[in-house]
Amino acid sequence: MRLLLLLCLLVAGHVSLSQQYNFRNWTLEQGLPQSQVNDILQDYKGQLWLATRGGVSCFNGRDFTTYTKDEGLSSNNISRIFEDSRRHLWIGTTDGGVVRYDGVKFRTYGAEQGLPAKTINSIAEDRAENIWVATEQGIFYYTGKHFRQYTPLPTQPYNTVLHTPEGVLWIGSRTEGLYRIAGQQVERLSAENSNLPSNNITVLSRNRDGTIWVGTEAGPAYIHDSLPAPLPLPESIMSPAVSSFAHDTYGNLWIGLRQNGVVKYDGKSFTHLTRHNGLRTKRITTLATDIEGNVWIGTNGYGLQQYVAPWFVHYFEFGSLSEPRITALTQDPRGRVWFGTDEGKAAYMENGRHHWLSRAAWPQDITVNDIWFQNEEEMWVSTSNGAWHLKPDTSIHYNKAKGLAADEVYQCRPDTRGNLWFATASGVSCYSKGRFVNYHPSDATLPLRIYHILQDSKNRLWFGTVSGVYKLQNNKLMKAPEFEGFQFEEVTSIAEDQHGVLYFGGFNYGIMVLSEKWAEPKLITSAEGLTSESIKGLFVDSKDNLWVGTSRNMLKIELPPLRQTGSLQLRSYASHNGFKGNEIGYNAITQTEDGNVWFGTTKGITNYLPDLDQRNKVYPATMIKDVMLYQKPTDWRALGYTVDSLTKLPVNLRLPHTQNHLTFDFFGICMSGPEQVKYRYRLRGYEEQWSPATNRSFASYPNLTPGTYTFELLAQNNDGYWTPRPATYTFAIVPPIWRREWFVGVLLLVVAGAVLSIVRIRERSLVKMNTLLEMKVNNRTRLLERKNREKETLLQEIHHRVKNNLQIVISLLNLQARHVQDPAALEVMQAIRSRVRSMALLHERLYLHDDLAHIDLESYFREICDSLYASYGVSQDDVRLELQLPPIQVDIDSAITLGLIVNELVSNTLKYAFPQEQQGLLRIILEQQDNSFYTLTVSDNGVGLPANFENKSKHSFGLQLVKSLSRKLNGHIDFENINGTKAIFHFVLPS
Repeated sequence: MRLLLLLCLLVAGHVSLSQQYNFRNWTLEQGLPQSQVNDILQDYKGQLWLATRGGVSCFNGRDFTTYTKDEGLSSNNISRIFEDSRRHLWIGTTDGGVVRYDGVKFRTYGAEQGLPAKTINSIAEDRAENIWVATEQGIFYYTGKHFRQYTPLPTQPYNTVLHTPEGVLWIGSRTEGLYRIAGQQVERLSAENSNLPSNNITVLSRNRDGTIWVGTEAGPAYIHDSLPAPLPLPESIMSPAVSSFAHDTYGNLWIGLRQNGVVKYDGKSFTHLTRHNGLRTKRITTLATDIEGNVWIGTNGYGLQQYVAPWFVHYFEFGSLSEPRITALTQDPRGRVWFGTDEGKAAYMENGRHHWLSRAAWPQDITVNDIWFQNEEEMWVSTSNGAWHLKPDTSIHYNKAKGLAADEVYQCRPDTRGNLWFATASGVSCYSKGRFVNYHPSDATLPLRIYHILQDSKNRLWFGTVSGVYKLQNNKLMKAPEFEGFQFEEVTSIAEDQHGVLYFGGFNYGIMVLSEKWAEPKLITSAEGLTSESIKGLFVDSKDNLWVGTSRNMLKIELPPLRQTGSLQLRSYASHNGFKGNEIGYNAITQTEDGNVWFGTTKGITNYLPDLDQRNKVYPATMIKDVMLYQKPTDWRALGYTVDSLTKLPVNLRLPHTQNHLTFDFFGICMSGPEQVKYRYRLRGYEEQWSPATNRSFASYPNLTPGTYTFELLAQNNDGYWTPRPATYTFAIVPPIWRREWFVGVLLLVVAGAVLSIVRIRERSLVKMNTLLEMKVNNRTRLLERKNREKETLLQEIHHRVKNNLQIVISLLNLQARHVQDPAALEVMQAIRSRVRSMALLHERLYLHDDLAHIDLESYFREICDSLYASYGVSQDDVRLELQLPPIQVDIDSAITLGLIVNELVSNTLKYAFPQEQQGLLRIILEQQDNSFYTLTVSDNGVGLPANFENKSKHSFGLQLVKSLSRKLNGHIDFENINGTKAIFHFVLPS
C-alpha cells in the first residue's frame, strides 16, 4: 500500500462534476418554431407534439410541421397539449381558450361553449371520456356538447388536473393545496393539515405502479396511504420548484426543476443533471418519455432536448484540460481506473471524480503509452521517452542508454517467470535480473516496431508488430508460422478469451482469429460484416464479448457464435447511439469489477454501463406521406380526388394512362435514431422483389402500364428491427379507351356480327357443295369397303394356304420319321416338326380371326405348349403348365420369333427337366418393364442345367437358334440354375 500512499501525495484531488450524458438538441435552427417548449406529447402514430409560444409543432424525429393561427388555432401561445381516447388533440393556450384538432380542422372552445377562461394550465380525460381543464378561473369539464364548471371546487387558479384509472380526480391549486375527489367526496390536502411541501401545486403525475407524484413550489412529494409524503432533494439544490415529472423504462423518476436542471431518482439515490452534464439550461419547463424509452426535455429559451443512450457516461472535461487525448488506460489493485494523455499527464478516476498527478516523475510534453501496476507498491509507465519504474521511495528511468531497444516504449508486460517484456519502436526488450536483453528478428531489414505483448494461457509469448505477428521460439523472435500465407500486418492488439482462442487486430487489415479447433486461422474483414477494419484495440470482457476499438467506432462482438460457427454477430457504437468518444486509443480498454467497460478516446474517457444497454425493439411507425406526379407536389383536391383526412393521401386513386409517373414520399418514425432508419419497398403488380435496404425516403416509378398496383413499405429502426407488416397504398392506372374492357367488348360484338353475316352467306353455298361431296364420299366409301373386304378375304386365304403348306411339311416329316432309325436324326426331325408346327399354329390363328395384324400371345403360347406336350407324350397332370401373360398383342413377325423361342425352351424342358416321368411345374411369365421393354421368363423346377452347360450350349442348334432369334428383337437371354432351370429373355417390342 506504500505506493498508493505515495500516489495520493502526488495528486491534487478535487471533485469533478464532469460526467457528460448523451443529449440531442433542437432549436430554431433545426425548425423548432419557438425556443420555449411548454409541453410534450407523443401521439398514437409515434409523433411528438410540442406546445410552444410560436404555435403547436408536430415532430417526426427529423422535421417539424408547425400549426399557428394561420391554420386555425385561436392563439400561438400554446401552454398544454393532450390526446384523448378518440385520438383527438386538445390544445390549451394562454390567451385563447382550448382548441380541438381532429386531424382535419381546428375547433376553438371559448365563452360561447361554456368556457370563459382564456388561460389553460392542464388537460385530462376521465373514464366517461369527459375532458377536464384546469384554468385561472376554476375547473371545467366538457361532456361532448359544451363546457361546464365543476362547482364543488371554489373558483380560483388551478395549475394541474389528473384523473386515475380508478376514477379518482386529483386537482392541484395555486394557493390552496391539493384536492382529492372520489365520487361525491371532496378532500383537501394542504401544507397545514399534511406533509405537503407547499400549497402551490405545480404538476401531478402517476407512474406505472399507481404512485401519485405531486410537484410543488417547494419540491416533490408522493401520495402514501392517501396522504402526501415529501421527497427531500439533495441539499445542493437550492431552487426545488418542480415543473414536471417523467417515468422512464428503467423505473427512474425524472424531476424537472424550473430553475435547477433535472434530477433523476432511482428509488435510492439522486443524479442531478445541469449544464455541466450536457443540459443546455437549468430552466426546465416540461419532461416526457416516448415509447422507446427516451426522455424529452422542454426548456425555457433553449428549445428541445432528448436524453438517449444512458449506458454511456463521458468524461471530456477535466478542469483546465478539455477533451484530452487518452493514450493509456488501466486499473490499479484497488480497481481505480488510471489514464495517461499524449501531453504527459496522468490521473485516476474514483467515484466519478478525477485526480491529476500534480508532480509527475517524468517530464511534460511526452506521451504516456501504457501504465502497468506490478503490485501495490510498484508501477511501470511506458512513454515516448523510455519507461519509468515507480517505487514507494524513488523512481527509475530506463531508456536506450540504459539497455532498452529504443526510447519509444509502447507497453510493459510480465511473463510467468517474473521477467518484464517491453514493446518498443525497435524490437523487444526483456528485463531480467537487473539487465535488459533485446530481441530483433533476423528476417527484418528495418527496426521492427512492436505494439503489443501477450502471454497466452499456454505460456506462449505473442508480439503484435508493424510487420505482423511474431513469437518467441527457441529464444528467437520469429514470424508466427500459423499466419503463413496471410497478408496481415500492423498488428496493434492481441486478446485471448476464456476458451484459449486468440484474437489479433490489424490496423486496416481486420481481425485474425486463431483457434485450435479450426484447421486454419480465420480473417474477419468488411466482407464478413466488420464495419471498420482499422483496429486499434481488442478486449475480452467478463460476459464473453470481444470489444473492438477502431478509428471510427466501437464494436461489441458476441464470441460464442464466432467460436462455434464462425458467424459474426456484432453491435456498433458510434455517435448515433451514444458513443461520442470518436477514435479509440491503442489498447485503451479495460473493465472494472462492477462490469463497466472503460474506453480511452481522443476526446477523453467513456464509461459503458452494460446493465442499462437496452436494444430498441419498438418498430418504426411507417407513414406514406405523399404521392406525387412526375416528382412534383400534387394538389389532389384540385384534380378532383377525395383526400383522406388522416393520411392526406387521395382516396381510390385511379389515374389515366398519361399520368403514369408516380413518386412516393414516406417516413419511418424512430425517435432513438431517426437518421439510422432504413427502408425496403416494392410495388406489387410491377415487381415482386423487395428493394435493397436504403436510407432514402422516396421511391419513383415512371412509365407504369395500365393495371392495379399496391405500394408496400417496411422500415427498420436504429437497432435493426423491421416492421412485421408493411404500410400499403393501392391505386390504379386506367388503360386508354381502346384498351378498356367495354370498348373491347363492343368491338368484339361488331366483329362477331360481321363475321356471323359472312358465315351465314358462306354457309348457304357450302350446303350445296356438301351435298354433292357427301354423294361422292358415300360412293367412294362403298368402293373402298368392297375392296377392303376383298383384301381381307385374300389375306385370310393366303394364311390358310400357308398353314396348309406347313401342315404338308409336317406330314412329310412324320412320314420320313417312320423310316429313320437313328435316334439322333429322329430327335432332329421331331424338333423341326415342332418348330414348323409353331409357325403353322400362328397362320391358323390369323385366318380364323378378324384381326390380321396382331396376335394374342397367351392363346398362341398355350397352343404351342399343348402341341409340344402331345408331341413328347407328356401329360399336364405330370408337368403342370402355368401361363402369366398380360393382355397384349404383337405383330406377326414378333409373334413368330417369340413362338420359336418358346418352342425351343419348352421343348428342352419337356425333354430334359423331368426324367423318368418325374412330376413338376413349367411356368411362362411375360412382364412389361417400360413402354416397349419386356421380360419373358420360362422356368421349371426340374433337375436343372447340366454341369457342362456352357460348352453344350455352343454346339446346341436349338440354343443357337434361340440366341439368334433374341437378337432379332434387340434382346438377350440369360440362364439361371436355381431350383431348376430359368431362362430369362429381355427384349424390345416395336411400338
